[in-house]
Amino acid sequence: MRLFQALPLIAAVALAACGDDVDEGLTDEELAAEDVAPVIEDNGAMPQPGQYDIRLQLNEFDAPGMSEAAVAEAISEFEAGAEEGHSFCVTEEMTRERWLSEMTESDCTLSRFVADGNTLDGAMMCESDIGLNGRVDISGRTAEGGSNLRLTYTLPTAAGEGTVSMQVVAEQAGDCE
Repeated sequence: MRLFQALPLIAAVALAACGDDVDEGLTDEELAAEDVAPVIEDNGAMPQPGQYDIRLQLNEFDAPGMSEAAVAEAISEFEAGAEEGHSFCVTEEMTRERWLSEMTESDCTLSRFVADGNTLDGAMMCESDIGLNGRVDISGRTAEGGSNLRLTYTLPTAAGEGTVSMQVVAEQAGDCE
């Protein structure tokens, strides 16, 4: 199982509990992101070209309306995926969006992003069949040899908005394969 394969399982279980009205989970930020230009202030460090290995830690899993068994299964799948690891390649011409997309195994579009030196904070919409799929808030630190980021993935559930928060540490492991 790939690193982020557990997230679609979480989303599928949560969305199944929602019925047919998936739009209820949209936030003002998501709706506005489609209508206005993104806010991007990028004066931050970008990882140097090379191959990066990722370590993942689940910080929070809150899924209102999910049974205890479904929560336990989702957490177990998440942890199994995290143990298998994931790596990605940063190239010299890679943009910030492409870097985040490769790291999350998704196609992400930044709607808000502020980077100053080694700190960054932002929000993005990601689409993927195997990675993050939905709104993701991102904050943390990045440097030439890696990053330590907190990703908070928001998903609709039967009883309200659920949250999956994880720490994603990427460390340069050498040249791209």
